[in-house]
This record gives sequence, C-alpha cells and structure tokens, in this order.
Amino acid sequence: MFDLVSNNVKQVFSCVIDYNNANHTKYIREVRVKCLQSIADLKHVCKKLGLKFNDYYSKEVMKVDIILEDKILNCQRLYLVKWQDYDSEYNTWEPSDNLIDCEDLIYFYNAMKEPPTELSEEMIFYFIKDLLTRKPHDLLTLTKLCALIFKVDEDHINSLQLSFADLRKKATNVLNIPVVKLNKIRDELLNLMQFSEKRKLVLLSIKEWEIKINKNTSPYTKVENNIDLEGPPSNFNFVDNYISSYIDLTPRPVIYCSCVDCSKNQNYCCSHYWGGDFAYDKQQRIQLLAGYAIYECNEFCKCDKNCLNRVVQHGQKIRVAIFRTSNGCGWGLKTLELIQKSQFVLEYIGEVISSSHAERRGEVYDHLGRTYLFDLDFEKDCLYTVDSMLYGNASRFINHSCNPNLETYSVWSSQQHPNLPRIAFFAKKKIMPGEELTFDYKMVDSRGKNGIPIPENERILCKCNSKNCKTYLF
Repeated sequence: MFDLVSNNVKQVFSCVIDYNNANHTKYIREVRVKCLQSIADLKHVCKKLGLKFNDYYSKEVMKVDIILEDKILNCQRLYLVKWQDYDSEYNTWEPSDNLIDCEDLIYFYNAMKEPPTELSEEMIFYFIKDLLTRKPHDLLTLTKLCALIFKVDEDHINSLQLSFADLRKKATNVLNIPVVKLNKIRDELLNLMQFSEKRKLVLLSIKEWEIKINKNTSPYTKVENNIDLEGPPSNFNFVDNYISSYIDLTPRPVIYCSCVDCSKNQNYCCSHYWGGDFAYDKQQRIQLLAGYAIYECNEFCKCDKNCLNRVVQHGQKIRVAIFRTSNGCGWGLKTLELIQKSQFVLEYIGEVISSSHAERRGEVYDHLGRTYLFDLDFEKDCLYTVDSMLYGNASRFINHSCNPNLETYSVWSSQQHPNLPRIAFFAKKKIMPGEELTFDYKMVDSRGKNGIPIPENERILCKCNSKNCKTYLF
C-alpha cells in the first residue's frame, strides 16, 4: 500500500513506526497511497531489511467482479473493472498486472470478444463456475442452460419450479460432458455465454438500484428480474410521502377526538365527527365496504400511537418485491409474506399535481401504453391527481387486473383537505406469499376526447388473463 522502491523502504517504514509510537495508528490506517510494488515484492524487501511486514491491508484487497471493456493507452492494454461489493461509480481502468489471480477472467473476457472456432475446456469450466458461484444468482441463464443441455424448452424447466440449488445441481452435469460433444452445440453455448455476460450487467444494476431505493424505506423492498435483459427504471425516485412543487401539502388538522381508548368510544371518534363509520375491527382490518372513506386519528387526538384507529399513517409493514413479469406487463409487485383478507398493504405515493396538469401528462403516458396517474376524486370534482411516473414508492409497480386482490380506499388523518386524501390498498382476500398484487385501474372507456371513439388499433389491450377480463385497459 506504500509508494516506495527498495532504496526508500527504511524511510517509509520509519515514518510508520514514528506515527504508531505517537498513537497515530488510526490516522496512518486511513492513508491510501498507490502501490508501485506487489505485496509479494514488498514482503521480500521487508524480509531482506529485517522488517516485519504488516498484513493489515491484505484483508481490504479489492476483488474484481467483472471486466466491462478494454482499451489501449500508451501502448498498454487497460481493463475497465467493476469491483466486488462496490458501486459502478468506483469502476477503474487497470493494467492486467494489477489484476491478481485474474488470468481466467481475462482469458474468458477476450474469448467473448473474439470467439474461438471451438470452445475450450477452460472456457466452459470458467463459464459454469462463474454462473454457479457469482452473486446475484442468475436463475434465467441457469434455466436456459438446463433447457439446452437436457433438450427441453424453458417453459418445462420453469414448470418444475426449481430452486437455485436445484438448478445449480443440474447445471453441474455440463462438466461431465466431453468438450467434443459440447462443441456440437457450440453456437448455442456461445450465445448463452454472451447472454450471461449481458445478464451480469443487468443484475448488477438492479442490485445497485435495490440498495439505493432501500436507503430510506422500510420494510426492505427486493427487486428481481428472472425474465429478460431489462434494467431498473431510470429517473425514478423512491419517496415515502406525497410531494408537490406548487401545491401546499402542509397538514392542518381541524377535526380530532378526545378519546383515550378509541376502540371503546367509536361513536365519538374522528370518523363520527366526519359523518363516517369506524374503519377498523379489533385486528385493525378494514370493515368498511369499498367506496367508503377512512377517517383516522391524528396528532391532535388524545389517543396514543397504538390506537386502533391508526393504521395507514403507520406505513407499510408487508414485505414486497418489485419483479419482472412473464406475461408482458413489464414490472410488477408481489408480496413476500402472507396477507390476510382486509389487511392494510401499502399506500399509493407520488407527486401531487393539478387535474389540468394531469391531463397533459396523461396524453404522454397513453402513448407509452402505461398509466401512473391516480385521481384523488373521492369528491365529485377532481382537483388533484397523484403521479408516480418519477416519484413514488413500490405501489408504482402494481399492475391492473379485472379480478384484483387489492381494493383502494381514500384516507384522511392529519391532512384533512377534502381533495387531498391518502390512497390506501387493502387486501380483498387472503393473498399468498409470491402472489402478484393487483388492483382495478377502472379505465375502460372506448371514447376519447369529446366523446369520439378511440380507434381499435389505438386501444391498449388488457393482459390480466382473468375470467372476467374486459379486454381493454382503455
């Protein structure tokens, strides 16, 4: 870790000793200087000088994760390296001499750039070893490999619902097949290797995005893509509350209760003063029919945070995963745990904009075949809309279904503006772990602006595949 050559080793090490004697160990350990010699050479020099080599830094040696590209600079080939456990912003250009024990990686990288006429045993071994050991696990490439080797289609492998461990065990069979035989499917294997290299980049970008979106959110939201080469959404920012650049969202409660125990005084709780019914049962599950409003207690109420009438305001508790769907619906959202009927799941969060602003954005989204707009129209007049295109939470990825498992409710608590309710999703039925979360977008209308029918070829098909599917989203 020191910038030295053999004739100034004594000087550098004497500095280290002086700093240590002066109780500056912590300071010196934070110093990083580019090394001009390998650790092995430094150990040899220290031994000759009768010095003890401190191996403290050896635990912090950065490991190469993947080589992204290469270039020639000043007659020297450099490789752009993505380091293991470091974000892409820390990628660096390195000569091969700096990539210790990476001969196989460099060999495989070059082979992918200029594929040989025949696959070598080294290429196949490296590919399989890397596929089985690297993280994040690549279930898609493993599935494709098993389908290729066992001469079945991918749908058959998927229908078996094999775990990573099962797929890994099956994939190791490739190492028992003679290279001569594998070269009979050389093109297919080579295509799979190249596909795997692309998947590495996709999975790395997804993992980085997963870490980023979870910095300020709870519970942890996973992100999965076992379907294709699509990376995470660009320019999407996770937020945990409504935001707006021009609408005042400051809560100003004017209605509050004096209950000490709201569960025993439901007729005098906040919902009573709003002219509504108490929303929750003793298990804090919704007991209102769809279409009725929820009026929760707020910070001015005398009840504490454990009040039965405080549910949505405590935020999401259910663990979910953003995942790539296999039915052509892009990204979706699924639950990672059992959700009971009538249980609160999560809110719809985003940027609050005016209805006129929403109409302009809606025209753009219609061309994309997607919608991220949720009208706050509990009252007859819709003044505001929530847009989750650029700002939102995991609910942004919930897909439409004509037979959904979620129901939406308008909620008021601290923010009591009649046109600014919260939007909360509750389970319509018991939802099993791994099941996709869906709600009804309620957008079906064959008419466009001014009541003019939308041409058939411009309407967006529904892909929910439910028995009562309405065929079109809009």
